[in-house]
Amino acid sequence: MAEEAARVDVPDPGPKPDDRAGERAARHRALAGLGAALAVEAEVRAAAAAATTRRAAAAVWLGASLADLGGVTGRSRQAARKRWPELGAIHRRRRWLGYHVDDVLWAARLVLDAPLGVDTRGLAAAVEAAERDLAADAEPADLDAAVARWRAFDALVDQHLRGVLTGVAEAGEPADPAAGFAVHGARGVVGYYDHAVHEGADA
Repeated sequence: MAEEAARVDVPDPGPKPDDRAGERAARHRALAGLGAALAVEAEVRAAAAAATTRRAAAAVWLGASLADLGGVTGRSRQAARKRWPELGAIHRRRRWLGYHVDDVLWAARLVLDAPLGVDTRGLAAAVEAAERDLAADAEPADLDAAVARWRAFDALVDQHLRGVLTGVAEAGEPADPAAGFAVHGARGVVGYYDHAVHEGADA
């Protein structure tokens, strides 16, 4: 507050007829303090709102629905959707990913085992991490780690697997039947993901 007050430029309203000794200067300092308090209040509100949004997103990445958020806020799911419009998309992603872990990993392994002639190192690292972090007995170290594993799994599909398919399309369709089957399966997974995430209804 003191630092902010030193930076605030508040005009001195001038003397008042009933001023006592030193009151004009004190009044000017009080007005500067008010300006500083308002500035700090705005900063605190912005920081609190950002923290609240991050917490809400974390809860949704961990499987909470907008109705669950309403149970915490005491308001409806519609109110949660209005306050945090980006959470509907996160919910769709998390719900789809949660139900298709095995399907995604199966399709990704087929791609990694196929002779495609494109760079699959990013996909391989993502699959290794997902197999470790989403194993039945994998316990995340903290809240951030619990959220991070779903974000990483989302990137596996939306970035790494999609990127490999883009590379295949640019290099030309594989002649090997097994490779063709792997590409076809991976395209099905990515297409299903796109439909669920980008075209599905909010929860």
